[in-house]
Amino acid sequence: MDLILILLLAAVLCVPITQRLGLGAIPGYLIAGVLIGPSCLKLVTNVDTMINVSQWGVVMMLFIIGLELSPKRLWAMRNEVFVLGSFQMLACGLLLGLVFGAALRHLAGMEWQAAVLCGLSLALSSTAVALRLLDERALTRTPLGRSALGVLLFQDMAAIPMLVAAGLLGADGTSAPSFKEALVAVAVVAVAYRLRLLGWAAKAELNELFTAAALLMVVGAAQLFDYAGLSAGLGGFLVGVLMAESRYRHDLEKAIDPFKGLLLGLFFLAIGMSINLAVVAVHWKLIIAGVAALLAIKALVLYGFARFLGLPRYHRLLFAMVLAQGGEFSFAIFNEAWDNHLMNLEQRDVLAVVVAVSMGVVPVLIKLLERVPESRGGMADLPTAEPVAIDGQAPAEPRNPPPAA
Repeated sequence: MDLILILLLAAVLCVPITQRLGLGAIPGYLIAGVLIGPSCLKLVTNVDTMINVSQWGVVMMLFIIGLELSPKRLWAMRNEVFVLGSFQMLACGLLLGLVFGAALRHLAGMEWQAAVLCGLSLALSSTAVALRLLDERALTRTPLGRSALGVLLFQDMAAIPMLVAAGLLGADGTSAPSFKEALVAVAVVAVAYRLRLLGWAAKAELNELFTAAALLMVVGAAQLFDYAGLSAGLGGFLVGVLMAESRYRHDLEKAIDPFKGLLLGLFFLAIGMSINLAVVAVHWKLIIAGVAALLAIKALVLYGFARFLGLPRYHRLLFAMVLAQGGEFSFAIFNEAWDNHLMNLEQRDVLAVVVAVSMGVVPVLIKLLERVPESRGGMADLPTAEPVAIDGQAPAEPRNPPPAA
């Protein structure tokens, strides 16, 4: 109870301040995490456990996104997921692998395999940060949101072989996830869907039982995928897609949404706690350079993709910035590399701080972007975003037509 009280108090005190300053909620959570974490007041010290628990917020967020995507619509997104996602990972991974790989070898004496792996992991973006930023601006169901979601889904899949590589390259190498286990996980989720277990719980007409059944479905699918060596978030997303055409879709979203919000807040708190201020004090120049290089390289590549996709001019920079920060899977890859002696503790902490700081900087940069005139690629005085058609129905017309790109 003391831990819960500390987390709630930190969030309630810090988040409203950053909201009033126009910076959004994410920097507030990160600052609160730094303050109560092991580097400052030391009110919370078991950061790894906090990060593991808070990952369920990302799982539930992906589940709710899956509820908006029927299998037919998901198939229609195959170009965004596999074509755009793979090209983004290839381009960003190549540039970041070269730049950060060379820097880590020169400055940190890291072996080239580990240096390239760490550079590639920085090509991943934070699903929690990106989708939260899009959701705050009601852009999740626009062409921009659809393209960003496709990239993020592919990154979730690409993170798995990176985690495997971190284990195989190290002294304590592990085996890759079994294809058979992955196939069994997908089959079990499909069979559970066909059994209509949620309908059985709904017949009891008890709200709390329906909520428990919804949580069981999401957590069970995610845990099953995790045991199979796959992404827990992908498990939550898959079961959401399967339930997208269910008559319980809206009830499921209503039941899961409060847990998603609380656990996402906890996730950002945990990221703040992971920032090692002692490492920042010693390597602040390297960290600033790393954050700047990470954001600049990814934003440049993503802006080029935004132009290629034909996104409106006023959404191109936003698309680039939303996906420019490092991702939560990077922490897992850095930890795996450290566990397998591919890097030392100080190197892991420096890279983790670079990713965490990038998560806090991007919302601030987007707030500044919203003050830039549309004629200069900004988002000031924009019309209402045009939503994407869902389930074959035409979207509502925006209040004002958007200007020409």
